[in-house]
Amino acid sequence: MKIMQRVAVWAEPIAKIWAGHWLLIMGSFLVVGSVLLKWVYFAFSRHPLGLQLPILRNIGPIPHLSLLSYGVVGIAVLTIGLVLMRRSTTYLAFAVAILMAMWVALPFQIAFQRPAFLSRLIAETQELSMIRDFTRTYLPPNSGPDEDYPREFNTDTLWDRFVAAYSFLGVGWYCFGLGSLLIGTYVARLPAEERMRAMALGGIPAGVVIILLTPSLIGQHYFISACTVQAQGAREKAITYYRRAMWFDRWREQDINIYAAIGDLERLSGLSKDSPEQHISKAREFKEQREYDLAVLELARAAEWGNTAASVARRESARIRVDFGTALYRGGGIGAAVTQWQQAVVEEPVQQKGLTFLIARGNYDLGRYQDSLDAAKGVLRASGDKLILANAYSVAGDCYTKLGLDVEARKSYSLSLKQATFSNFWGMSRLTGN
Repeated sequence: MKIMQRVAVWAEPIAKIWAGHWLLIMGSFLVVGSVLLKWVYFAFSRHPLGLQLPILRNIGPIPHLSLLSYGVVGIAVLTIGLVLMRRSTTYLAFAVAILMAMWVALPFQIAFQRPAFLSRLIAETQELSMIRDFTRTYLPPNSGPDEDYPREFNTDTLWDRFVAAYSFLGVGWYCFGLGSLLIGTYVARLPAEERMRAMALGGIPAGVVIILLTPSLIGQHYFISACTVQAQGAREKAITYYRRAMWFDRWREQDINIYAAIGDLERLSGLSKDSPEQHISKAREFKEQREYDLAVLELARAAEWGNTAASVARRESARIRVDFGTALYRGGGIGAAVTQWQQAVVEEPVQQKGLTFLIARGNYDLGRYQDSLDAAKGVLRASGDKLILANAYSVAGDCYTKLGLDVEARKSYSLSLKQATFSNFWGMSRLTGN
């Protein structure tokens, strides 16, 4: 009886608090909880949590805690707003405006301000598809369930890039936004005078979007102008517009197709005897003819010029080495294939991280079991895809078996089955001794 009385004493004030502030409570819970959820989905790499996704820089190969992450900064802003709300609800409204700005900024940042981030997201989906095709063709069967990612992304227009960036956002981003909206709704229910001051702060998220989007809009204008005058035969003007598009739009600055287009125009018009764009243009022609070694040589010459063209050339060289290595492997040149894949990882260590799995398998085929094991461990540290992890554990188990470490081998096969139990014939057959 006394327990029921105590519950009744506490229930009434709690019910009043909940009735008056449930939007604030639920919104705060969602914002805080979002930092422990996945904000961006990578095809191969581990998915970063809100506490691991930096605001001002690109994420590394392996996510780790960042003090300037969306999660840490979001919690700090919300906490300050709640503490200062006793003085004036305007502080809470200002905190909500910052939270909303952070929420809407992420897809715009990925699409328009972080070309390397978006390129990595797209590259990993294509790389994962290539790895899965490779495993189905050359490795023991493991038909476990895998996540479905699009193989192709259209990034020609600003809208296409935004849709591509938006498609990679995770549940943590949605929770953060929903929580911010609930707190914003709570602020909107305040008295009229305070509500008007709070509504004025709503321009902060809109301003952030304008700042992030405007340079790319200008760049898109110049890009369309370049394509138009190029079709009309005005080569010099097309080159000028292409370079302006690259100056305003960071994505265009990293676009290998624009460099190749400028190189084509320079070669046709005779404006320059030598330039990185011309080398990139020649490399594109060699690639289409499957003269991979000559394409890589031209891109190396382009990289010697330095600046942004060098990073673009190295990234394209890494992609060509992936294709070259795959062709060599199919033709039986496993050693040469591994060499090309290793060089691709050196030239582009972040975007080509998934190649480590192919390197592990290639070294195993060559009898380099310790090298294969080391590469497989690298895959296990970096990847978040369950099917890739299952196959990497199986490769590690095969290596341990060849090295005479049977206990470690059984442990690896067991972990492989843990990652993908359904139709994992590779792990199951090895574990049962077949």
